[in-house]
Amino acid sequence: MSTLTGTLKIADDIEFFYEESGLSGLDPTTYTTVVFIHGMGFNGGKRSVISHRLADVVQNYKAVIRKLFPFGIEHNYRLVSLYRRGYGSSTPWSAKELELLQSSDDNDHKEYLRLAGLQITKFLLTFATSQSIPKYAREQKTGGIILIGWSLSAVYLNAALASLDALTTEELRDLESYLHAVVYYDTGLVAMGLPSPRPYQSFLFASTVEERWEIFKQWISSFFAHPNVYSRDSSDLELIHPRQDKPGSLHNLTGEEIAEMTEPQMYATHDAVTLVIKPEVFAALARHALFDKQYASQYLPDLKVRFVCGTESSGLFVHVVNEIRRCMDNGPSAVFGEEAEQARDLDGAYLERGNHFVFLDEPQWALAQFKAVVGH
Repeated sequence: MSTLTGTLKIADDIEFFYEESGLSGLDPTTYTTVVFIHGMGFNGGKRSVISHRLADVVQNYKAVIRKLFPFGIEHNYRLVSLYRRGYGSSTPWSAKELELLQSSDDNDHKEYLRLAGLQITKFLLTFATSQSIPKYAREQKTGGIILIGWSLSAVYLNAALASLDALTTEELRDLESYLHAVVYYDTGLVAMGLPSPRPYQSFLFASTVEERWEIFKQWISSFFAHPNVYSRDSSDLELIHPRQDKPGSLHNLTGEEIAEMTEPQMYATHDAVTLVIKPEVFAALARHALFDKQYASQYLPDLKVRFVCGTESSGLFVHVVNEIRRCMDNGPSAVFGEEAEQARDLDGAYLERGNHFVFLDEPQWALAQFKAVVGH
């Protein structure tokens, strides 16, 4: 099927680039819009100059979730892959925004995250209204928006949910009529401000950025074997060492295909700097977005939140779902501190198989699993 692309302006100086599956074959009155936000280094594209003239720069971007697109029709889903700022043709971060991010001041980091979260929310609102997408029909479980964040993008999901109080009354009312479910897939510990379940030696030691990117790319797309995924005992999780008997998800892709859906420069710069923000800042963000009862009662009180992991992903991702389950069993304060309380319709789920790139390996099956998780 053909893939559609677009650019959406959310402010005078900010545009978001996106790819989507389109409306062909969907019921135009009831389809659900699924917006996917990518992770670290993936969702980018190759920029190649084919002559000395600037006008002949070819931009060949491919969404990392593109393989999901043909299967949206099976679920009446319109699939949209949002390119974060600096990826694809989305507007790069401004000097002022980067100054906030690169600061050593926690308050600057909080301001950066608030701006970033609001921009995601503005994209959802602008896309919904400009495209006249169907609003959510609760009884029929049709229409509206499901927001899926993969890996590092959990930072931006939390930032978006934590900044809802910056919306106008009208904007909040509009958002409530569309956004009804948020899915976190293979969320990293750093994004939630959580400590590692046990000490481990970093695998990213290398002398150059290029070497670190190659190591990261292979590791993140690998498969991991765990003694017992469901025991919730961290000693039953393999954190670092992937299986050697099962090739990773990028194994059969050519260098050209990988280049079309990756952005190493963003991995090495903006995303790497984001990870330097203190865990306490990320934990406070997650606590406000998900575990603040008074706040949640005023801002998207009916929102469904689901954390999901692939059971063949690194144990670092599985552990996050374990901790979400612990929140449900023992209360959020056991994980996110005494101020955290049960506030949203929250759950954690384990896919019966699949790794960090399950949507690349088994796109039809993966999309069906995401649908089952939200019950829509």
